[in-house]
Amino acid sequence: MKRRINVLTLFCEVLQCCDMTKQKIHQRFILQITSELESITASAKKSFATATSEEHRAEHKYDTFKLESSFLARGQAKRVEELTQALDSLQMLQLKKLHKTSPIQLGALVRLKSGDGKTRTLFFGPAAGGETITVDGEEIIIVTSRSPLGQAVLGKTVGDTFDFKMGPDSHTYTVVSLE
Repeated sequence: MKRRINVLTLFCEVLQCCDMTKQKIHQRFILQITSELESITASAKKSFATATSEEHRAEHKYDTFKLESSFLARGQAKRVEELTQALDSLQMLQLKKLHKTSPIQLGALVRLKSGDGKTRTLFFGPAAGGETITVDGEEIIIVTSRSPLGQAVLGKTVGDTFDFKMGPDSHTYTVVSLE
C-alpha cells in the first residue's frame, strides 16, 4: 500500500529543517568564536607575563625580546577585544524567518551561484567577517555590511544577479536561495 505524503506537512518539515540549519550555523559560529577567544586570551596572558617578567630584561642594548613580547601582548589584547565584541554581537543577533521575496539582511543565510556554476554560502552577520565554518560539507563564511561583498549583496532578493569586482577580476553572482 502506498503512503500518501501530505504536501503541507512536507513543506513544514522543509521549513523547520532550513530554520534549524540557520540556527545550527549561527550556533557554530558562536562556538568557534568562543573557542578562538579562549585560546587567544590564554596566549595574551602568557605574552603579557613574558613582557613584564624581570627574568626577561634586556641583557644588552640590542636585546629586543621584551619589547617584541610587549608588542605581541598588545596585538593579542586588541584581538581579544575584537573577538569579545564580535561574540556579543552574534549572541544578540535575532534570526528572522526570511522568504524568497525578502531582501538580504542581517541574519540571512544566502547561497550565491557564480557564472562558472560554483556556489558560495554566506551568513550575513553583524561582526566577525571572514570567519568560516563547514557544516554538512558546505563552507559558510560570515560577511558583514562593511565588506565589499556584503555591500554588493545587501538588499538583493532570490533571482537577482549582480557583478562583484575582486581585485582585477569581476564575478557575476545570482542569489539562488535565502533563509
